Amino acid sequence: MSGVFPINIIRFFLLLLAQVLFFSNIHAHPLLDVYIYPIFILSLPFNTPRWLLMVLSLMMGLSVDFFLGSLGMHGAAALLLGFLRPNLVSIITPKGADFEINPNIYVQGIMWFAIYYSVAYLILLGSYFSIESWGFYNLFWLVIKILLSTTTSILISIFLLYLFTTDKRRRHT
Repeated sequence: MSGVFPINIIRFFLLLLAQVLFFSNIHAHPLLDVYIYPIFILSLPFNTPRWLLMVLSLMMGLSVDFFLGSLGMHGAAALLLGFLRPNLVSIITPKGADFEINPNIYVQGIMWFAIYYSVAYLILLGSYFSIESWGFYNLFWLVIKILLSTTTSILISIFLLYLFTTDKRRRHT
């Protein structure tokens, strides 16, 4: 448990740097944005109190806002995700599942993570792009942008999880 704090501080800064310096500068298409900073929020321990989850989510969102000049829009979307994450985890987790303290793609499995990240990214990017467009004026393009950005961000996030997460599956003898 003592190693959780330093790992999450390192994860915060590495994801923030990667988001600001690399992923925010990818301009493949006007309807496609890639966001990896939610990995920080989604990778916090399951037993993180909601108030702390919300504070850390807001800090990450406002940090991204500071560097990208987006006036609190990432902060608001990240805060919403931080608030809803405990409910999301309890809804998609099977009853009686024996999960470890930290989310781990090898322990929970790819299907659980795909659902977890899909719903979480839809919440985050749906709220972010709705705030960014100041409403639902051009709903068709808003939905397309949310779906394209969500799909791309999920694929890149899961790839990064496989790349940087250690295999901590329990060995049954």
